[in-house]
Amino acid sequence: MFKRNLLQSFKFAITGLTFVIKSEHNMRTHCLAAVLAIAFGAYLHIARIEWLFLSLAITIVLVAETVNTAFELLLDYANGKRYHNTVKMLKDIAAGGVLIAVLNAIVTGCIIFIPFIKK
Repeated sequence: MFKRNLLQSFKFAITGLTFVIKSEHNMRTHCLAAVLAIAFGAYLHIARIEWLFLSLAITIVLVAETVNTAFELLLDYANGKRYHNTVKMLKDIAAGGVLIAVLNAIVTGCIIFIPFIKK
């Protein structure tokens, strides 16, 4: 394994994120939802603690989708893209993790934004 410097590490990370955004429709959807939530939060002047929870919810979703994509690619590589029930179940489980993150983000958004809407 070769030693890399911090700049190289950032370059690899940005390359990976670019790949996920370009190749995964769900990641683009999550990014759009994140931008809308941030814009809505700015418009409503939400409190600092609300920003903390909103940014945490957004981060969890984006990390979950990124890990899910990496896991799916790894499974496809290891299995040679042949169908196998176990591979399908592993992918479904990873997708379930993303769903949990998204549901958490929806609940967080509702807790933050509904009181502003009700005013």
